[in-house]
Amino acid sequence: MSGGLAVAVRELARLPEVWRAPKKSSAELEQRALAGLNAMLAHCHQHIQAYAGPEYKVPLSSVGELAALPLLTKRDVLDAGVDSFRTPGLPSSQYRVDVTSGTTGTKLEVWHDADAYGYHGATVLRRFLLSGYRPWWRIAHIKPFPRPVRWFQRLGLFPRTVVGAGQSDEEIKNQVLAVRPQLIMGYPVVLRGLLRSLTPAESVRLKRTLRMVMTDSELLTDEVAELLADGFGVPVLDEYSAYEVLTVSSQCRAGAMHVDDDRVWLEIVDADGQAVPDGTEGSVVVTHYRERAMPLIRYALGDRAVLLPPGCACGSNLRRMKLVDGRTNDFVVLPGGRRVYSGVFLSLAMFTPGVAECMVRQDEAGAITVHLVPDVAAGVGFEEAVAEFRRRFGELVDTPVELTFVQTDRVALTPGGKGRFVESAYGG
Repeated sequence: MSGGLAVAVRELARLPEVWRAPKKSSAELEQRALAGLNAMLAHCHQHIQAYAGPEYKVPLSSVGELAALPLLTKRDVLDAGVDSFRTPGLPSSQYRVDVTSGTTGTKLEVWHDADAYGYHGATVLRRFLLSGYRPWWRIAHIKPFPRPVRWFQRLGLFPRTVVGAGQSDEEIKNQVLAVRPQLIMGYPVVLRGLLRSLTPAESVRLKRTLRMVMTDSELLTDEVAELLADGFGVPVLDEYSAYEVLTVSSQCRAGAMHVDDDRVWLEIVDADGQAVPDGTEGSVVVTHYRERAMPLIRYALGDRAVLLPPGCACGSNLRRMKLVDGRTNDFVVLPGGRRVYSGVFLSLAMFTPGVAECMVRQDEAGAITVHLVPDVAAGVGFEEAVAEFRRRFGELVDTPVELTFVQTDRVALTPGGKGRFVESAYGG
């Protein structure tokens, strides 16, 4: 992993450019992205084995022409060999390593060159400052693994205490309260557990200092965002990222998810890999065009989203997007072939009396089992909650579906600390 100094220097150097980017016109942002894509393609074709084919040689005359290039998935990279996507001979001081969380069942070791990582770090700082966060606010960051201490934290800025996500809700609560945070960061599933564990007196105590909540890594539905905002009594701002391309978009105070157009180019595509109109749901494909250590061109992240028309009350001209449903493989298949994504089950858990959370598992034969976490405070028995969940699901899908229910005490977390709400082994 690279030393922190190379990245830190670049973060500081890039700050003025990063700060000005959202105020650029949409046309200028697109032209800058096009120049970045062409510079990346030239590097890839000249230096990287995986991109030696003639399709990567010609420069693009518009960002739309990017759609003519092949799509790339994690499986493609692993099958072809990770080294074939890396710039050969790069000294270790000039890149840092990230490893994907393995939520999809496979891990990928990703290299990010120091300049790309430095620019990304500057956009993260932009996200914090534009959100209203103040650099001296205490942060309780609920994560399943330790986080490195950055150079600015050694100066007393962005003070952060990492709270282990693998602990019980009670332990997480006690450690968060001890921080007296102005900002809590964490995955939505863990934050919902924290809310349930707070007594009324503890909630009052937390709200004395708390100013903001930031979420990431899981689908944050509108219902869950509203629950967290009401429960914590502060704004809730989301972020969308992946280790392969780092941050893709982050939420502004006006509620919009703005794409980091000055660093990545986002496409929403159909099943053939072609762009869909704004407002049309499709699959997320991202190209981190500032990357040189291990560029991933038209990389499919496996999520579903829509691009929204330009314009935002916050004044940013960065494009807007909205995640929908869940990952493209986070669904169960009903009789007749209809897919039901994780967002449906998250909503059912939110609004079914007596249900706090749920996990759904579909086996190879197509049988669906729903693991329910009871909401003890609701005063509703498990059987009654099951009956109501079954009724509401039937209304939503409008087709007879056999469901088996199991009581559990907590949503299972992935190694990366996320809640994996829907898993299916059914190939029908």
